[in-house]
Amino acid sequence: MPRQDSEPPMVVASRWVHQITAISLEMALPAGAGFWLDRHWNLYPWLTVIGACFGLFVAGTSLVQLIKQLTPPPKGPPTISSEKKSDNSGPSQQ
Repeated sequence: MPRQDSEPPMVVASRWVHQITAISLEMALPAGAGFWLDRHWNLYPWLTVIGACFGLFVAGTSLVQLIKQLTPPPKGPPTISSEKKSDNSGPSQQ
């Protein structure tokens, strides 16, 4: 994802609207299709439930990918400073 600081605000807003709309449709369309098929084949509520579960799974996967894109990568392995290397398991011997 490019830096949002260098892009016009309308481009950033448009990207967010697109991502939110896509995740919403990924969640709603499978449940709607299951509901339509249930009415068509008289299987209510099984295909609606299956469609809703599938939609939640797909939308959750997309949401996790979005969060990974927005999370900055770690800057490197954590280093332990000399102050934090002390062992606090017992009294110090001086």
